[in-house]
Amino acid sequence: MRGRNGTCEHTSRRRAVPVIYLRGSHYEVGHDVGRTFSSVIKDFIATYANLRDFEKEYKTDTGKQAYEKTLANMKQRYPWYLKEMQGVADGADVPFYQLFLLQMDDIIGTINDNHIPRNDTGGCSSIGINTPSDAILAHTEDAFSETLNHFYIMSAHIIPTQEDKDLGAVEERFASLCYAGHMPGYTMGYNGNGLVFSINTLSPMLLKPGNTPRTFITRALLTAKNLEDAERILLDQGLGAANGCSVNMIWTEGDGTRSLYNVEMAPDLTGDKSLLNVKKFENDVTIHTNKYLRIQLKEVDGPIIDSSNARLDAIYKHPKPKTREDLQNILSDTSRQDFQVFAEQEESVIKTIAAGIFDLGEKTWNIYINKPNASEPVAILPIIFTNLGK
Repeated sequence: MRGRNGTCEHTSRRRAVPVIYLRGSHYEVGHDVGRTFSSVIKDFIATYANLRDFEKEYKTDTGKQAYEKTLANMKQRYPWYLKEMQGVADGADVPFYQLFLLQMDDIIGTINDNHIPRNDTGGCSSIGINTPSDAILAHTEDAFSETLNHFYIMSAHIIPTQEDKDLGAVEERFASLCYAGHMPGYTMGYNGNGLVFSINTLSPMLLKPGNTPRTFITRALLTAKNLEDAERILLDQGLGAANGCSVNMIWTEGDGTRSLYNVEMAPDLTGDKSLLNVKKFENDVTIHTNKYLRIQLKEVDGPIIDSSNARLDAIYKHPKPKTREDLQNILSDTSRQDFQVFAEQEESVIKTIAAGIFDLGEKTWNIYINKPNASEPVAILPIIFTNLGK
């Protein structure tokens, strides 16, 4: 099969989940990730067709201005994450600007389109339950087909340098799935403060170049101490999100109490903070795909909305999930011919690269490469809430 950029692709699923355990400063951790996964990162950068589009826009005056403004704002807001990214670039021996373009994503990709209708494509599905007997978050990580086999999991203990501490960086303990060359956070994972989470890409029609890319906001979310802290990070007072996403969260408190939330985030076109809608689910199920369910705004047209509606339709045809087995069955749904919850069609532009089941009763994160109801997890990571009770 040939990719969208005309290069040859190896699209068969490798039943492998690379995991790297790291400890050090932001730069040191980034450098070790880059050095360890250099070949994977280089291969992804070479074959990812969207990056060619981003580079094309970057070479225009408007695109370069958006890049420079965003970079300058991130140097003020999150300089330690830029050091982390520089570490990845140095370790993998790839240009920093390419990694930063990956973080900007549709902000740079649509800079010269004058907001004409976009054919955004997406596919992540998230389902969470919180009952007296079970607290489980289930997620399909869907991405462009080039991302298949181009991901890894970071399990990191970041100890910031004194310089970074003085600027606002804090100690971090987390584990997150990462697309090659991307920062952790914009997929699924957990942190040491009691948070497990998954992310769904959302596509507002109007974006805010220069504001904080969602990937920086979700990177910072890995530091969140509680729901209030997570809301503060997502609100991003002073700038606000440049693009959109939804965050599915289960928070565990020191006494073992658990709470289930979904947060929708969007750019505020007239303000200096993100638009947020936070919903708590009491003895209920949260289901989210790649469309806004509560924030009212103009979204893109096309495959991302069509796919979201199709997957929601397929999910709601299942009985209301009450157990882990129910969730595994829903994540594995391939009943529709157009868009599938577990996207595995050979011709599909979007594929499910992995599925995750966070079981808070067992305190395990199970990662599947194939359908969760018909295969064993390829990796089972412990969920360790290091800081609870401190």
